[in-house]
Amino acid sequence: MLALAAQSHAAPSTRPNIVLVISDDQRYDCLGAAGNPNIVTPAQDRLAKEGTLYRQATIHVPQCSPSRATLLTGLAPHQHGWYSNQAAESKRTESGSFSKLPMLPALLKDAGYQTVFVGKWHLQLEPWDAGFADVRTWLPGGGGPYEDASLAHGNSRKRTTQKGFINQIFGEDAVAFLSSDAAKNKPFFLWLALTAPHMPIQPNPADIQKLYAGKSRTELAPPMFPKEKAELGDWQHYYEACTMADRQLASVLDALDRAKLADNTVVIYLGDNGFMMGGRDMSAYGKGKRPYMGKVFPFEDSVRVPIIMRAPGAKAGPSDAPMSSLDLPPTILSYAGLTPPAKWAGRDLHRADEIKESVCEFADNESDKFGDVAYRLVRTPDAKLIVWESKGRKDELYDLKNDPRETKNLIDDPAAAEMKADLLSRLKKWMAATEDPALKWPHISSDTKGSAQ
Repeated sequence: MLALAAQSHAAPSTRPNIVLVISDDQRYDCLGAAGNPNIVTPAQDRLAKEGTLYRQATIHVPQCSPSRATLLTGLAPHQHGWYSNQAAESKRTESGSFSKLPMLPALLKDAGYQTVFVGKWHLQLEPWDAGFADVRTWLPGGGGPYEDASLAHGNSRKRTTQKGFINQIFGEDAVAFLSSDAAKNKPFFLWLALTAPHMPIQPNPADIQKLYAGKSRTELAPPMFPKEKAELGDWQHYYEACTMADRQLASVLDALDRAKLADNTVVIYLGDNGFMMGGRDMSAYGKGKRPYMGKVFPFEDSVRVPIIMRAPGAKAGPSDAPMSSLDLPPTILSYAGLTPPAKWAGRDLHRADEIKESVCEFADNESDKFGDVAYRLVRTPDAKLIVWESKGRKDELYDLKNDPRETKNLIDDPAAAEMKADLLSRLKKWMAATEDPALKWPHISSDTKGSAQ
């Protein structure tokens, strides 16, 4: 299967190294290059200047574990079966068929790449079974303390307490590889997964704390965040954690420069999902009156993430192509001179100007925590359509160009009928191509207006 899935079309000597750095729960607007002057992220800003910041980027599934499963397999959750953190053991994973899917690191390893993993894993599949030949310091679970964490090393889940800041430990281990002779011997794929700015978001080094000390929440919140809700989120410690993640990216970029590897290395930085920070009233979605700080839901603060890519020979400058994290696996294989498996639905970002929409999903409608949250959404830079599986939820349509905070649902507005029809057509086309069982949902399969009756 692997031999058929990825065939080489470039000589090994011409292949670039590839570094993938993943932050955890980072909003799309929490970096300076995205227009936020209140946060300190010099490495991300540098990468955006030297490469491409995808300003309309979305994560395909906005939750930690399925997001990583999608990056590994190049498939959507409805295809790979890893629906959510809560429903990780679907019928597919229980049968073992998930582990039999072509995996991005395995395809690269079979093509002659060194494959190196450092950081947060959050999957039941072992990293070495996914194709990582060099498993360094790692966190098997989904989260943990920011200091003196219990971490695993190598091909074992056995943990020992390691003194120091967890993200700095991960960053230093990645730099250790980049500084080694092995990094110069043959092309490598380095996957560095940080835990910042995921909860608990602190403690962070004292010099980072000083950057935000004494500033109010309203002073720190991103410029477009609702002022009346800015007091709800702990922006000070969240920003500290974002800066801590940025510091690890800086270490990686500096290590590439010192080793004279930067000119032949693709560097990708992305958030695994967004974080809502209490910016939207979620009482209609079963979240009560308390401010909702999480993700999962199909709104901009949850599904939009920072994605930046710097590649050898690529033109620098921002892009408003509505790309998705699902586009990264085939793009990585393309840089490695490989053809993606036929079932991968992502687009090659070498042709980003051809990308007109992105699709996101949450496929779990069975777990106790998210019992009626299954949805599909299609999004362009100007508009978004959300289709819910639950018959009790009205579908949602937003004019993002004029209503970026998604305050007015236009699903029943006759003036928006053309917008809705266009988006639904795009969504159905994508769902048919990926054999999405949600095509049978009443809101999608019928020719009605698409709203709950």
